[in-house]
Amino acid sequence: MDLLTTLQNIGSAMYNAFLLPGIFLLSAFVANAPVFAAKLGINGDETTAILPVAVSLLAWILLAVAASIIVNLWRNATRIAGAIIRTVAFRFSLALGNLKTKLACGLRQLLPQRRSNSSIGIPMVEFDDLDLAVLRQALAQGPGFALSAPELADRFTLRESQVQRSLEKLSRNRMLDYVIGSTDGHDNYRLTDSGAAFFAMYQRQETGVTRETAQ
Repeated sequence: MDLLTTLQNIGSAMYNAFLLPGIFLLSAFVANAPVFAAKLGINGDETTAILPVAVSLLAWILLAVAASIIVNLWRNATRIAGAIIRTVAFRFSLALGNLKTKLACGLRQLLPQRRSNSSIGIPMVEFDDLDLAVLRQALAQGPGFALSAPELADRFTLRESQVQRSLEKLSRNRMLDYVIGSTDGHDNYRLTDSGAAFFAMYQRQETGVTRETAQ
């Protein structure tokens, strides 16, 4: 009997909690518009039991819809804010790198230059086959179209981490530029003018080597 009584008390408490919005709204309606409420047959305690249930059900549905809208708005705002922050950070690091380069060039011009007959080796960034395949894919898609690690990984049948490292490497060397937005949690990139010029030069060199080999 104690268990049954406890269950009945719990059920009664849950039912009363469910009816709270309906009772509150009906009471406020009767208090603020008693004449209109009387015409509708809403008279406080004399109101039929089905009306508070219906009003409460409608209130809970509207509350759930409002909560869903707020959660979606918050997620979208967080996603957009994160993309903006990453873009600002990237632009800042790029501007800082350009400033360092300009300062270094200015200092070299101020310092006396040593003349030497020996050639000075200029360090070059080496791009592997995956880097070149990513550039080729970016050029094939055309200007303005974005690339991401998940879609390239599917095309190349590689792991997303491998493609992401290649994208980051090309971005650091200004072959690709970061684009606002993301795909499955990965940043989007697009081909820069430097990347297009580099790949065009690479294709010309490959064509020249092929012709020399054929001859």
